[in-house]
Amino acid sequence: MHLRFRRTPEVLLADVPPVRAPLSVAVIGCGPGGTSLLERLCANAPDLLAEDRQLHVHVVDPHPPGGGRIWRREQSSLLWTNSFASDITVFTDETSTCAGPVRPGPSLWEWGRDRAAEAREGRLSAELAPFAEELARLTPQWFASRPLLSAYLAWAFRRTVAAAPPNVRVAVHRSRAVDVVDVPGGPLRQRVELADGTRITVDALVLTQGHVDVGPEPEERRLSAHAAVHNLAFVPCGNEPDVSVLRPGEPVIARGMGLAFVDLMVRVTSGRGGRFVRGTDGVLHYRASGREPVLLAASRRGVPYRSKIGYRFADSRVAAAPRFLTAETLRRLPPRPGAGWELDRDIRPLVHLDMAWAHYHRLFTAHRDRTTVDWDAFSGEFARLADDFVAGSDGTRALPPTRATSSLVARTVPDPADRFDHVLLDRPLAGRRFGDFAALDDAIRAHVAADIARRADARFSPDLAAQQALGAAYSTIGRLAAAGELSERSRREDMPGFHGFFSYLSSGPPRPRLEELLALSRAGVVRFLGEDVAVAADADGFTAQGASVAAPVRTRALVESRLPLPSPARARDPLLRALYARGEAADEILAGRPSGRVRTLPGEQRLVAADGTAHPARFAVGPGVTGGVTVHGFAKPGHDAQALLVSDALARTVLTSLVRRGEASTDPVRVAV
Repeated sequence: MHLRFRRTPEVLLADVPPVRAPLSVAVIGCGPGGTSLLERLCANAPDLLAEDRQLHVHVVDPHPPGGGRIWRREQSSLLWTNSFASDITVFTDETSTCAGPVRPGPSLWEWGRDRAAEAREGRLSAELAPFAEELARLTPQWFASRPLLSAYLAWAFRRTVAAAPPNVRVAVHRSRAVDVVDVPGGPLRQRVELADGTRITVDALVLTQGHVDVGPEPEERRLSAHAAVHNLAFVPCGNEPDVSVLRPGEPVIARGMGLAFVDLMVRVTSGRGGRFVRGTDGVLHYRASGREPVLLAASRRGVPYRSKIGYRFADSRVAAAPRFLTAETLRRLPPRPGAGWELDRDIRPLVHLDMAWAHYHRLFTAHRDRTTVDWDAFSGEFARLADDFVAGSDGTRALPPTRATSSLVARTVPDPADRFDHVLLDRPLAGRRFGDFAALDDAIRAHVAADIARRADARFSPDLAAQQALGAAYSTIGRLAAAGELSERSRREDMPGFHGFFSYLSSGPPRPRLEELLALSRAGVVRFLGEDVAVAADADGFTAQGASVAAPVRTRALVESRLPLPSPARARDPLLRALYARGEAADEILAGRPSGRVRTLPGEQRLVAADGTAHPARFAVGPGVTGGVTVHGFAKPGHDAQALLVSDALARTVLTSLVRRGEASTDPVRVAV
């Protein structure tokens, strides 16, 4: 350091450049969300921090950083990821439109491919040696085990730390944050208290805890108490439910047939020693261990989520930009002064039209032999009918959009299997009644088998086009909700249903899991109860009654095979619980009722207190936080992933606010020599 001296009557002083204390931020929770945020903090630091200003990042998580709790390595390899290996990344790429620098990195597939090469050459690290066999099988369309994904995320974390700018330092605290308080006096700082007694003082704090465990809902508490009194078995929903109470051979009502049901199915079959074997006829069969319960699967739709589509487009004949859910269309809709659009009434018909538009564009351009006219002829008439429907003479658009175009489709698409029907797609059992449960089992097995075959067959590529249109609409609706352009009632009541529709079509299980479901059904380990099943409890057990079969079913065991809804009021996390108890974190209130999400300031993710004030240096992001409904899940390479845009914007907000407050509180220091 260069020192300039001058003499005074009292002492020799040195004028030195300003001493700038390091800026610091705590990242609470370091699963994929925390890892992505850290990567974006490091990427943006050179742009937003002076080279002589240090940033200290404190990563706080009792689990190894990268995977965090949900994706930790210490779980069964029987559990898989629910996305193709090539569809998982935590890095930006050339399609990313974030404000910060793009820093490309490998997808799970690309990383695994490189590790597989190392294994073949005898260079695989000891840490990854247990994954050598799985790495050898890895393909872009492989569903990796959760432990292997955890290894990728841990590597991504280490890579981010190693590539951090020289003025960014990362400290990992393998403990749980239990509280945070503002430090009184002086510049605004916060003290984070950890379960191991450590205290960390930081300038900003970000909650990136992902799926936070919550206590039971009121109905679950009632059912738990009822089960305890009457010697019944009840398992509430949870990320990792305790299924040890389910007895071998005992029938169990499983309420919910989404991804949580798939995990339940694996835990009580393969997880209890059962085996799947493929016969010489190519059909998968289940060899029971004798320790399995009998799962009676029930849900609103009555069928499992649709299988993952197992192919990609091999050409460019895909649908163009959305045709109906556009800013121009929204401007033409009847205004809703001060209330915002209604998702089910105003927006979802446009989503269904865009899905149909994409479906038929693909059909008429890639499978012309299955249509009676060309795309130009069809699209002109379809657009006219659809636009008339959207306009609606009285602004109500009371008829479903398929009614407006059904005559045109009947004339131009001869095979019903090639026609798009969002109602039938959503509710395949609607209106169907069965004489007994054996007939229902046969029908659902046929439905699942047909779905598996169709979604693996590129001859039905219009399905993929429609799914891509749904994905684009999902992102658009997320932005409308975050901007407050949907009504509060709609965000509270309609969004869960739309999210369920999206998940049912786009986030279903891998094809092999549905093959296993069929094998389990044929073996009698899984039975189906049909659609719109209601469950009642009495002293003798639980009774399930659905619309598909008239007869009720009685058991002594009930499992909520669904993921828990978020709720800050029921959070088990000690830090969130402490903030909520003091009113420093609050529920988002929509139309007078809690939404279940933690409230943050729109566009900035600053934590909002119960009195409506936003903390200047406390942030939160994730599926249980406002704005997180449509951005959680893994970023998909090549798709300008919304999750990465959120991470980047938050990182830039945090860094900018730190710099501004740091500059305002930094003065030159005069040192006596």
